[in-house]
Amino acid sequence: MRTARFRERLLAFLVDLLLVAAIGHLLGWPVLLWAVLGVAYTAVSLLLFKGRTPGKILLRLRVVGQRTERGGLRLWQVLLRPVLYIVELVLLCGGFLVALVAKDRLALHDMLLDTRVVKLTRG
Repeated sequence: MRTARFRERLLAFLVDLLLVAAIGHLLGWPVLLWAVLGVAYTAVSLLLFKGRTPGKILLRLRVVGQRTERGGLRLWQVLLRPVLYIVELVLLCGGFLVALVAKDRLALHDMLLDTRVVKLTRG
């Protein structure tokens, strides 16, 4: 498995963002609460789909732990990842943009959580 490219990660993120926005809109929630919805959506997806969100499933990506046996995620990584997404978005995507220039294509949240996003060869 190779590390996912920035554009693959971006497309998966945009798919998930659109799904969260659609759910938030359908629920009639104010936009400010969509961040809470996004955190829950991401954490639950990562748990249920073993390191994948619907956007990552579509693009055949998976979040894996770099130090766990078989690359599984630990609960603290699943819970903190979406929180760090919000922090990075508030910082004008700075943490995400690190993946554009980092040799190993890791975003700031990957570095902090010891994870990486990989491209699956099957499924």
